[in-house]
Amino acid sequence: MVCPKCGAEMPEGALLCEKCGEEIRVVPDYDPSMDLAFAAQEESEEQSKDPEDKAEKDKKKRLKRRIAVYGCFSILLIAIIVLCVMINKNLKNMNSLEYQLEQADKLRSLGEYSKAIEAYLRAEELDPGNVKVLQDLAGVYFLKNEVTKYEATLLQIMSHKQASDEQITWAREKVLPIMIQKGNFEGVCKLVTQSQDARLWEQYKEYLSPAPVFSMDEGTYQGMQALTIFCAGNGEVYYTLDGTTPNENSDAYTVPIVLDVGETTVKACLINEYGVKSEITAATYVIQSQAEQK
Repeated sequence: MVCPKCGAEMPEGALLCEKCGEEIRVVPDYDPSMDLAFAAQEESEEQSKDPEDKAEKDKKKRLKRRIAVYGCFSILLIAIIVLCVMINKNLKNMNSLEYQLEQADKLRSLGEYSKAIEAYLRAEELDPGNVKVLQDLAGVYFLKNEVTKYEATLLQIMSHKQASDEQITWAREKVLPIMIQKGNFEGVCKLVTQSQDARLWEQYKEYLSPAPVFSMDEGTYQGMQALTIFCAGNGEVYYTLDGTTPNENSDAYTVPIVLDVGETTVKACLINEYGVKSEITAATYVIQSQAEQK
């Protein structure tokens, strides 16, 4: 036997090297049969156990599996119930006018205008007769700078059957500046004229195009007559004497029109400086000669 440290020869079975004093550890050779023996012993002990103990253990295992299955099923059932409750709550909120208005106001205050618009539109579906909802919706369109939808909502309020006079006036005052900005002067003229509001007439008079007024009632007259045309609006008055509809290509009125013997149909209109044409004023005059008078 040789010392593993210094390589000196050692007597068989020695535990210390006489030369360097190294302790010699003897490791027995591995015997696979020992593992087989231990395994056989454990199997024998297992088989020698009481069958009742084994049955009890099997019963407990089955119980544990059953409990695990029931637990998973319970969790799944609870999840389904919670989901159903949430869906029911969402459906209830979707059909609640109060909830939609509350959410819309909250979202608007937070600056989430797109979501606020969705809530207001849903509220309008739930209560189509609520003009206040349309007013609030128009306000959000204004904040979001969606001019086209803002204008459309204001016009919707003005034509709403359940809108009060105050709400119509409010919408009209909001929409007129938009029409002017977009160059819809004909729309401005129409709205102001229909309003019969003296304050608006004064404020937007430059956009109005009132119809001309003739100095003579239509009818029969003796001898030549001079017809004067008056107009309260700013712009150019155009007229025709042959019954055709006047336009910017017709004769411009500058001096009184001389009506000679015979029948003449006079038509006139005002075209203001914004290109808005007034309603047509028309009258037919029959001028008799001196011989016809006799």
